[in-house]
Amino acid sequence: MPASDYGMSGQDEGLCPRCGEGRLRAWYELSDEEREVVKRLPASADFSIDERAARNRWCARCWHEETLGVPRRA
Repeated sequence: MPASDYGMSGQDEGLCPRCGEGRLRAWYELSDEEREVVKRLPASADFSIDERAARNRWCARCWHEETLGVPRRA
């Protein structure tokens, strides 16, 4: 498959936009240790962990936090 078709194939869906390697994961997909790291990321100063768990996804490789506008089940 040509490189130009990769983005349209859906295979990169859910990959981290920062590092391009890690998969963005919801709160329930994180291990207990990963959740402890997430609790210490900069966004914790602005939003409660319950709000972040309902709206955001994280890359456990580079700790990029993607903010989604719509809440979902945590």
